[in-house]
Amino acid sequence: MSEQPITERATMPKGYNPVLERRTVENANKNLLKYLKLGLTVLDVGCGSGAITRSIAEKTGPTGRVLGIDPSENLIRQADQNVGNLPGIFFQQADVYSFDTTEQFDLVTCARTLQWLAQPEAALVNMKRFVKPGGYLAILDFNHEKLSWTPEPPAAMRTFYDVFLQWRQDAGFDNAIADHLEAMMHHIGFESVTVEPQFEVSRRDDPDFSVTSRLWAEVAELRGPQLVQAGYITEDQRLQAIADYDSWIATIGESMTVYMLAIEAQQPV
Repeated sequence: MSEQPITERATMPKGYNPVLERRTVENANKNLLKYLKLGLTVLDVGCGSGAITRSIAEKTGPTGRVLGIDPSENLIRQADQNVGNLPGIFFQQADVYSFDTTEQFDLVTCARTLQWLAQPEAALVNMKRFVKPGGYLAILDFNHEKLSWTPEPPAAMRTFYDVFLQWRQDAGFDNAIADHLEAMMHHIGFESVTVEPQFEVSRRDDPDFSVTSRLWAEVAELRGPQLVQAGYITEDQRLQAIADYDSWIATIGESMTVYMLAIEAQQPV
């Protein structure tokens, strides 16, 4: 297997990403709804192509200010192109470890991003600096080790998924980070930390089951080539995983549960 720099493994492949673009606060970050109101200032760390950031800005309105940051020049370009005439929203290419500003925010949010960082606690320390006294830091992330399917997916997809987790682990990413974040938040100085399950459950009787349950086929399509390039899996195995999983969705697949937790804390006043 070939060596790939951590930053290369974490980088989202270029091009349109349907997983990112179908996300909104309501369907993918609903833990934030209790905070969002007109005039709020929000920092969205790891904003990607800006789909959730736009959804946040719609709720904070023209008197609010929403700043989305992401290290990917390509994704920030997409975010700028997609923003339209929505007021009060801005994007900036920036690394979570080194991002700096004199501005502080009512809410700092970071969803599905720390899973791609080898030093998540260092990122949390930097994000904490930008939370106003009385403001909130809200983190949402996965424990990939607790994903479950009913019934079990085809062997080809199970192989791909296990290899995907190994590829991540070898790069220093924490596959179970959701269950480790509460301790990290306490370690960086937050006294009261709340943990709320945010599991994403796709069921066959859901009208969008064929879309939401296909998440891991999309991962095989988007991220899979990186695994092939690194020698973790062959191209034939990748394509077989996609085909067999699509067949599972169309025939016997009943449900998929993605394990996620929202971990949130308030900055002392």
